[in-house]
Amino acid sequence: MITTIGMPEIEGNNYEESADECHCRLKTTNESLLEDGINVSYSFDLKTEESREFLNSSLLKSEGNARAHPNFNDVDRGWAWVVLAGSFGTFCLMGATQFSAGIVHMILLDKYDSGVSLASVAGAVHVSIISIAAPISTFVLERFSCRVAIVTSGCLFFLGYLGTAFAPNIECVIFTYGIVAGFGGALGYTANMVLVGYYFQKKRNIAMGIAVSGAGFGICVLSQLMLYIHTQYGSFGFFLIMSGIFAQSIVFGMVAKPSQLEIYTKARRRELAIANNSDSDTFDVCNHAKAYLTVLSNKAVLFLSLGMFKFCLATYLIYMHFPHYVVEMGFSPSVAANFLSLSGILTVAGRILTGSFASVKCVREDILYCLPMFVLGFMTILYPYISSTFAGNLTYTVFLGLLYGNAYVLTASVSVRYTGIVNLAKAIGVQYFFAGLGALIGPVIAGIIIDAGGLFDEAFFTASAFLLLAGVVSGMATFVSQPNSQEIEIEETEFNKKTSTPL
Repeated sequence: MITTIGMPEIEGNNYEESADECHCRLKTTNESLLEDGINVSYSFDLKTEESREFLNSSLLKSEGNARAHPNFNDVDRGWAWVVLAGSFGTFCLMGATQFSAGIVHMILLDKYDSGVSLASVAGAVHVSIISIAAPISTFVLERFSCRVAIVTSGCLFFLGYLGTAFAPNIECVIFTYGIVAGFGGALGYTANMVLVGYYFQKKRNIAMGIAVSGAGFGICVLSQLMLYIHTQYGSFGFFLIMSGIFAQSIVFGMVAKPSQLEIYTKARRRELAIANNSDSDTFDVCNHAKAYLTVLSNKAVLFLSLGMFKFCLATYLIYMHFPHYVVEMGFSPSVAANFLSLSGILTVAGRILTGSFASVKCVREDILYCLPMFVLGFMTILYPYISSTFAGNLTYTVFLGLLYGNAYVLTASVSVRYTGIVNLAKAIGVQYFFAGLGALIGPVIAGIIIDAGGLFDEAFFTASAFLLLAGVVSGMATFVSQPNSQEIEIEETEFNKKTSTPL
């Protein structure tokens, strides 16, 4: 009899075999592991050698540790790479909807002839809800699965952009584009971040870098496509076609079947819920909020969240008004779109390089997380002085593209050091909630400054100040809280040894 923490007691040959499907089902004796109201069971196809190996050794063997984990044979290999490709595709759409918001902003200004601040509200609500609603996304993916969250995301994207095509005024656009499509982004973005963490452990930083680099690829490709569609088909055709493009999230979500680590983590989470005498199958707002407050009480998570708030306030302000600023400096809209495309290409390179550097043992992830914020902050201070020239805009675009997305690559890896894998989804959800608040406030602040007679220069100086503060506050996470050594040793080191499998 083998006993593992978070897993039931299992007898070596205790299984049932179905003659019809040739499936085996492990019998559990631990009532704490409930899956949708019944005893947890894992099904495997006995026709395959891989499944028999997982049954006979991975779940049943312990190396003598007091707290052993099962061997997950789908981590860092096999179907994980298919899931990564789907995640890359989803992030392409996320990058387009978030960081090409400046193009949508110009389209809304042209269609509705509204003030800059009111049009900024539509874009700010859209990009901010993607992050603010992260806790809702976390609940959906924990209650159901990452796949359900991503597919639902695609449906909401489709409805949001389709509704915007028929919106009669900017107020309706705030609801359809801002809220409905924004909630679609929230479900998909958080779920994809967590999904990559569930399918990769040893190669997590590299995989995360590849996945989130899709955002840069989306900016590069779709920003030009969005401008072309608007030129050819007008605002109505633009939002109609975009609804079909963003519906592809449904396709990408369908490949994200729950991994063995996701199933296992969900089982442990339910075990903890039952141990705390709570009903894990009932949506209890108080218990759900309490769980988030517990994660937020971790000082490191709190400082990372405050840093993310300042970082997103600055960067969403920049991306929302950057195209308009370039046009105001005497360049054409196509040149502004080209700068966004270049930023997207460089974001792909920057994120992949960040993931690669973070995998080097001698590199500290916390320093790699904060340093780009300082560099981008100083470059944003200089930008208004060089923005009148093509070379100046090009230089700033290079730094913006290379440095913008580095923090997102390391969010999961930095967070898991302080929370463990079980609370990773909640930690990411909390940080993205604060990120959403920053994304909501930043573009509106710039709009108010400009409508009040101020200059874009002042808006960018504001952004630079918050970027520098973001680097300082995020860096303090290392000093206010030490990594949970027990969680790191058990959740990471053991998985490292047990999941070191070839591609």
